[in-house]
Amino acid sequence: MSAREVKAGNVGIPRFKWRSVKKKTVFDLSSHERARDAIRFGLSVKESGFNIFVLGPDRAGRLTETLAFIQESQAHLPPADDWVYLNNFARPHRPKPYRLPPGVGRKLRDAMETFVAQVRAALKQTFESDDYQNRVKAAQQRLVKAAQSKMDEIGKDAAAQGLGIFQGEQGPIVAPSSDKGEPQSLDDVPEADRDRLSDAAEDIVERLNNMNAELAKDRAVLAETVSGISRDAARNTVDLLIEPLSAAFGGYGLNRWFVELQQDLLDRLRAFGPAVDAQGNPNPEEPPEQRYAVNLLVDNGDAKSPPVILESVPSFENLIGRIQYRPSQTHMETDFTLIRAGALHRANGGVLILRAESLVAEPGSWEALVNSLRDGSVRIEEPHRQNSLPIVGAPSPKAVPLDIKIVLVGSPSIYYAAYSQSSDFQGLFKIKADIDAAVPATASDLSIYGSILQARAEKLTGRPVEPGAIGYLLGTAARLYGERSRLTARLELLDDIVAEAHSRAGNGGKLTEADLVAALAERTRRNNRIEVQSQDLIERGTVLISTADSAIGQINALTVRDTGDHAFGTPSRVTARASIGRAGVVNIERQVDMGGPIQQKGVLVLQGYLSGLFANTAPLSFDCSITFEQNYGGVEGDSASMAELIAVLSALANAPLRQDLAITGSVNQHGEAQAVGGVHHKVEGFYRTCQRRGLTGSQGVIVPAANLDNLILEDEVAAAVAKGDFHLYAVKRVEDAVALLTGLKAGKPNKQGRYPEDSLYGRVAARLDAFDRSLSDREVDRMHRALAKDFD
Repeated sequence: MSAREVKAGNVGIPRFKWRSVKKKTVFDLSSHERARDAIRFGLSVKESGFNIFVLGPDRAGRLTETLAFIQESQAHLPPADDWVYLNNFARPHRPKPYRLPPGVGRKLRDAMETFVAQVRAALKQTFESDDYQNRVKAAQQRLVKAAQSKMDEIGKDAAAQGLGIFQGEQGPIVAPSSDKGEPQSLDDVPEADRDRLSDAAEDIVERLNNMNAELAKDRAVLAETVSGISRDAARNTVDLLIEPLSAAFGGYGLNRWFVELQQDLLDRLRAFGPAVDAQGNPNPEEPPEQRYAVNLLVDNGDAKSPPVILESVPSFENLIGRIQYRPSQTHMETDFTLIRAGALHRANGGVLILRAESLVAEPGSWEALVNSLRDGSVRIEEPHRQNSLPIVGAPSPKAVPLDIKIVLVGSPSIYYAAYSQSSDFQGLFKIKADIDAAVPATASDLSIYGSILQARAEKLTGRPVEPGAIGYLLGTAARLYGERSRLTARLELLDDIVAEAHSRAGNGGKLTEADLVAALAERTRRNNRIEVQSQDLIERGTVLISTADSAIGQINALTVRDTGDHAFGTPSRVTARASIGRAGVVNIERQVDMGGPIQQKGVLVLQGYLSGLFANTAPLSFDCSITFEQNYGGVEGDSASMAELIAVLSALANAPLRQDLAITGSVNQHGEAQAVGGVHHKVEGFYRTCQRRGLTGSQGVIVPAANLDNLILEDEVAAAVAKGDFHLYAVKRVEDAVALLTGLKAGKPNKQGRYPEDSLYGRVAARLDAFDRSLSDREVDRMHRALAKDFD
């Protein structure tokens, strides 16, 4: 077939028709259907390891829409349980976690606060009662009376021997007593009595020491007696107050803890005393408000459904929790009440959503997540304190059992990298929820897509949006994807256009298609500085591009540049020079290492095509160098291989090529035109070059027929095509393109394999035969000279 001219109605931005539908989300689109079903299945599987990885293109709503979808899917389920940490009285550094029904944790915390306050008030009243005070005083008086009796007896025995017990600066002393009852020195008594009095004093001192030792034991007995009196007095009070607590909460697995609480409280009654005693010494016991507190780690009392938590910064501590510290006068201290929940705790019983890229960027977070999922529990650790001084009272909390579904959201590249490199990832994330980058432009999908766009636009702008504007956005979605029959799944890109149009159009009235067109034009003007400069260089003749006349071995190929925020096409001159030789096609870019592997492959492919046409009976005998002129940054890709092939054919046939046409397309070894990327940018780039110099009505671009669905051109270019000022041609084979560019038919071989002399391929074959004869004659002549030299 010959080249087919493309009509204007098939190249502009499409204005899709759509019908409004209600209550549709992104996951109702067919592009998200596979991911939707995968997420639902993953959430339903209770066995471990069936966590979910949602992958898809950036800005396709893969995070926000996944979050909303999961929240909706979990809305009918009951809320998750509360989690509390309680003091482990036997091992205070190992506080225990307890699971409680939602809302019960808060009630337990409040009840324990009330309980401690009630116990403090009741014990104060009990210990200040006359009965308690009398019992304590009686015990104390018994000790004092017994001590006094012993002291009196020793005093009488001392007096009988002429000695007295006097109070000195360092305690009682035994010395001779004067007539006035005052202590005397042994030197003041008769010498005959000195030895007797000395021996008697030693005996009295020994009896006093024995009495003091017995008193120390009696005091210990008194302390135990008073403690017993206190426990007996407090027991009834504590029993009375703890009984309703045990009745209300014991059924949740706390019966044993309440028994331990009762025993510990009776053992530590001193803790309910004054914070500072009469001498100003602090109470050494831990305050009951702290020791018997309830650390409400996770509170689901207000929840109506299981938690769906998005942790945007999944650091190690944010993920598994942490222990806080408070400063004292000399050191930092902590206790179990300062244990704080991480995202794994807060999402326990529900779903935790994490950005995969953020997770792997946080040191230690991936390993912590893997360990928690593998062990089925989350353990709070403090790796940052491994080489530091110990903290007073720092707890090592027991692990919390984990019942959770993890949903990672990320790019396809990070998913496949993790899957290929990590066996842990393979074992723990068995569900892949894959979002397609494209939405088919079916009636159903267009209606859903349009309705979603309208809802998002009206929510974003707070103003109504005309249906025609939505239709234009749908067409823009097709252009963004680069295919007329498909729309990009990256809806957030369209949100940006709406936001810019809303800002430019002000706050009144409906948002129209004209507003959107103006916003896109302004965005292009903001971002196209490099494109304008490139076109300026062509217009000034710095970069040599012809848009008129014809030339041998010279053709306009098309390239695309992407600066990140703006992509655009520009023409690039490809030239070929043929000569006698046997090297075949010489790729200059390859020779100087400026051609990438795909570009080099394209050149080798066209060499194969030439060999298949012209080397069936004899080897190819030619040299033909090809290059991208004024290329200083390297070349990659095979989208210019058809241009390179035609340039070589032109050089071999001495057939001029039209310079008012540009061409893009890849070619295979059979001469078939293959689709390439960025075709709409390439067409627009050559159009701008021609438009700056003045459109002649003959200019245009040749594209592979396989790229017709990718031709979504700006309205200005489509209008020029409609007027006949600019042309687009679709080809299926290289022969169609050469006929259009040279005005010569490519030609078909006859039964003997010869091409018509007036065809392009006939002229190429004739030139190759001439090259081959010349080479053969030179070789024969060289052989004759060599033989003649040998005979001389």
